[in-house]
Amino acid sequence: MEDKVAAIRSFKAATDTEATDLLIVIFIILFLVLVFLVVLNFRKVLKQKFMKKLFMKTIKEKSLSEKAGEILWKYSIKLGRDPFLSLEVKASFEKVVDQYVQEEPDYDEELIKNMRKNLGFDYIPSFIPLTSTKDIEIFQSGKITYDGKSVDVALYDKDEKFMYWVLMEGKNISDIKGKTVKIQFLRRDDAIYILEGRVEDIFTENGKTVLKIPHHSEMKRIQRRQHCRIEVDFPVSISKISLTNPGENKWITADAKDISGGGIRICVHSSLRTKMNLAIGTDIWLNFHLDGKDMKLKGTVVNILERKTTTCYGIKFVNLKSKEESIILNYVKKQQQKLRSLAKQRTG
Repeated sequence: MEDKVAAIRSFKAATDTEATDLLIVIFIILFLVLVFLVVLNFRKVLKQKFMKKLFMKTIKEKSLSEKAGEILWKYSIKLGRDPFLSLEVKASFEKVVDQYVQEEPDYDEELIKNMRKNLGFDYIPSFIPLTSTKDIEIFQSGKITYDGKSVDVALYDKDEKFMYWVLMEGKNISDIKGKTVKIQFLRRDDAIYILEGRVEDIFTENGKTVLKIPHHSEMKRIQRRQHCRIEVDFPVSISKISLTNPGENKWITADAKDISGGGIRICVHSSLRTKMNLAIGTDIWLNFHLDGKDMKLKGTVVNILERKTTTCYGIKFVNLKSKEESIILNYVKKQQQKLRSLAKQRTG
């Protein structure tokens, strides 16, 4: 009996020792995990502190105020975004600013305008698509559709929360307050945009009826052209293609106004229109110098626009070779890159 009791006591002592050892191991592991998490968090805090210091230095270099930097940093972090992107990418900047405007009732509108200007986000080249209704330029014309009716409008003004569309016709539309309307407009050299918005208020200013509609980022974009166009200004020699006398070419110099991989727009003084005698469907030769290369291309007149002192012709390239198209597309791409760079640097 005594042997059994001794054996039990021995087993219990061994078990207690093993349990104590196990608890010590678990405690050490938990302690090491805790130390690792503290060190990791400390490194994260140090890194964020360093990144914010670097960010504020960049803010200063871009001639922005410390308050602007604090706002962009705070709301970028809240949105889980890289704060530096708000200084380089307009879409990221607008998301961050929108968050600031939504959370702060007394947001500083002048400060936001100054930030846009200094970052080069107040100007959007015509070949860059709009990402928000805030990007729509003042005086942009369009149409508002409601209840099967359509009215000509133009963007009269805008702030950080609302856009203000003025009616171009003196119509009584007080009945649409609180209703959702559709706005459609054509942006030159870009696309057709369609958006919907609720009319929050209607008021009269300078004898015109103005609709107050909230901003938003949901816009339908309908691409009108297959190729991007770029504005240009260089001479082009043109000649009608004669079917009766192929060798008899009469050349006239015109001014190129824009070009794309699909065609070119040329303009001449209106006095030369009769001499040129170009109609829609007329085939012509075009000679011009582009990016250090001589181009001789065939084209067809697809539209004619008469102005007060000039006449412009839209020419579609015909049977364009891949090498020729590549030269034009590369030129357009390089010019777009230059314009993007200028758009950022134009405020210094």
